[in-house]
Amino acid sequence: MLIPLHEGRLLLPNAAVAEVIGYRDPDPIANVAAWLQGKVSWRQRDLPVVDFERMLGRPETGAGIRQRIAVCYALKLDADIPMLGIVAQGIPRLLRVSRKAIESADAGVPGESPVRMTLSVGGESLLVPDLDYLQAQLPAT
Repeated sequence: MLIPLHEGRLLLPNAAVAEVIGYRDPDPIANVAAWLQGKVSWRQRDLPVVDFERMLGRPETGAGIRQRIAVCYALKLDADIPMLGIVAQGIPRLLRVSRKAIESADAGVPGESPVRMTLSVGGESLLVPDLDYLQAQLPAT
């Protein structure tokens, strides 16, 4: 699934995304990093909402009319926070990526950065987030 950002796009496995919901202002959480926007209620759960671009050190750009939240599963079964939301700056869409379509790939070390891998597909650079890293950065609730 392609998740649009202001600068670039994230690529997530379709199975990692539970649902895409309309953006709503998260309830703030005290004393957290700026990239953690707060929490939203989804299916009787409080989901932490991550602004991935802010996590990368990019400036805040404000909410757009097409902004959404991609609700993602934790990859670790024993995660304290089983799901999180990632801010999308547009409507996510499905993209089928075969090995043949990948022009280049640059993988990082798991758990060291919010970006697990960068892929080049169709001349476009796509960021693959490290969901384990994101989960580990969330404060315990």
